[in-house]
Amino acid sequence: MAQHEKELDLLAGDADNTRVKLVQVGETGETPTLEMRMQRYSCELGWRTHRRIRLAPGQIGDLREALNHMDPDAREADAPAEADVPFLSVVSGDGPQQSSG
Repeated sequence: MAQHEKELDLLAGDADNTRVKLVQVGETGETPTLEMRMQRYSCELGWRTHRRIRLAPGQIGDLREALNHMDPDAREADAPAEADVPFLSVVSGDGPQQSSG
């Protein structure tokens, strides 16, 4: 089966050379879902994906509901004009992580 992708949005990353790409992905005949891709820019290679998080189709509603539980001032805040303030970071049990090269 062929995989289909549809770019939904690009979000500012937590550094000047990072971003989060939101992509709808799915196989032909299956329910599509959301994939979040942490990307880093390299002068030699351009934008490269370093991490992927793919939600199961049923998790989209759960994500929407979880976002609605955020404090209103955080949920409705404007994105930073510059990437000096974290907008979205990949987080593990040890805290935010930076991708290495």
